[in-house]
Amino acid sequence: MIKYEKMILISITEQKLLLIQDNYKIAEYPISTSKFGIGNKSGSNMTPLGYHLIKEKIGEHIHKNTVYKAGKFTKEITTINNKIAFDEDLITTRIMKLEGMENGINRGGGIDSYEREIWIHGTSSESKIGTPASNGCIRMKNDDIISLFNSVEVGTPVNIEMKIIAKVQEKKNMFDYKGHTFRLKDRRKKGILDSTLWKVNNTERRKDGERRKK
Repeated sequence: MIKYEKMILISITEQKLLLIQDNYKIAEYPISTSKFGIGNKSGSNMTPLGYHLIKEKIGEHIHKNTVYKAGKFTKEITTINNKIAFDEDLITTRIMKLEGMENGINRGGGIDSYEREIWIHGTSSESKIGTPASNGCIRMKNDDIISLFNSVEVGTPVNIEMKIIAKVQEKKNMFDYKGHTFRLKDRRKKGILDSTLWKVNNTERRKDGERRKK
């Protein structure tokens, strides 16, 4: 079984995010993707599918429920599920900016996830978590985004699919493991992972090997 240190799986249908480490599910969180549906066009406010990487992490040590505006965190701390929270798409607590890895799908002119500002971030509208409610980003509860933020690094792969949770759970049922398993080798054969992520993974491993030799 090929091991992959960490990756994030996001399911649109289940409105859930899974954190995978060494082929096992180690955390699961409810989320909200776009209320406008699935899509990659700039200005659509839709959530894109496909393979991404965490390009930037913003907000380390920022107080929980702090509001992000005009490119930076403010001194404003919002309350959860208030009227303003429902009227505005408030970004709070932590941000992980995503970079698309598939040309013509989530990378390139007019469809680029990074240029579209597709992020994983906290929200003040926590009561809507579990249903499509965002303007394209992946929203999380504030405690959950802190937990995830502290668990992953820049460069962690993120795979956004229509439905993926059940596929991970099937491995548990098939092999009767105590935890949910995620076999990258098997999933690659089914077309769930492509060569892009494998190239990224191999490149990072080569870099680690070179650093150890030094």
